[in-house]
Amino acid sequence: MNNLLYSTKLLIADFTINLVSDSEIELEEGYLPFIAQNQGKKADITIQCMNGLPTFQFEKEKLVFEAKNDEQKFYSIYRNDDELGFAIYNQQNKDEVQQIALLNENFTSWKVYSDDSEGKIAALKYPLGPIIMHYMTLKTDAVMMHASCAYDGSKARIFTGFSGAGKSTMSKIWSDAGNGIVNDDRLIIRKSETGYIVYNTPMYYKDIPKSAPLSSIFLISHSPVNKIKKLTGAMAISKVMAFSIQNNYDKQFIQNRLDFFSDLCSKVSIYELGFVPDESVVHFILANET
Repeated sequence: MNNLLYSTKLLIADFTINLVSDSEIELEEGYLPFIAQNQGKKADITIQCMNGLPTFQFEKEKLVFEAKNDEQKFYSIYRNDDELGFAIYNQQNKDEVQQIALLNENFTSWKVYSDDSEGKIAALKYPLGPIIMHYMTLKTDAVMMHASCAYDGSKARIFTGFSGAGKSTMSKIWSDAGNGIVNDDRLIIRKSETGYIVYNTPMYYKDIPKSAPLSSIFLISHSPVNKIKKLTGAMAISKVMAFSIQNNYDKQFIQNRLDFFSDLCSKVSIYELGFVPDESVVHFILANET
């Protein structure tokens, strides 16, 4: 660590992430607004960034999780002694490993190896950046979700659902009605002393860091009429958990999520919402949420 000449800290969802390297660190533009103003703040997570991929390969029998679809692998996770090992795949070149990452057992220290020939290291290149953000929530009272969030100045409302359910549509409707948008794709929710706070995360575009007090979560779908149903108990927990980002290969992870969502759903209102994609849904929610 003594030879690492470059260092920069990011502040994401009130987590401080310290990136250190012996080569210049290159950040995608979406991360630039999240550079911490206080570079002396103690880091929650340290990422040691190194140029060049290691020669070792993970043992196939130690594979514990793989994220992929029919066309592309996103990443593979291996047990590597007391660490987790990640093979991160190039999203423009099928099956090509673009990065190798090692995470210690406390989830506080990463070693990231990148094949960057131009001298600068893009350590948080997609999809590794969101993976790191997900793992920094696992041992804290926090979770990352695929969702959009609108903020009216006093209440933050999350809208989540399956692909095509209308998360971005809902963001536009609430924005057009004069509300702020925390983010329309990927959020972090953290427990605070007074409730729950929702934060945006770095995207592929620039957006300033935002946060707001969470009031309610809506599980949305398109509908010919606006309709709402409040959910409680196990039904609320299971349905909201479905839209959190999870790697469920470890009982500890599963229990952590269950505990988090059990408390969240007891303190934040959860609804199923069928909606018409126009401003009428804003008035409908304001009139019908409890």
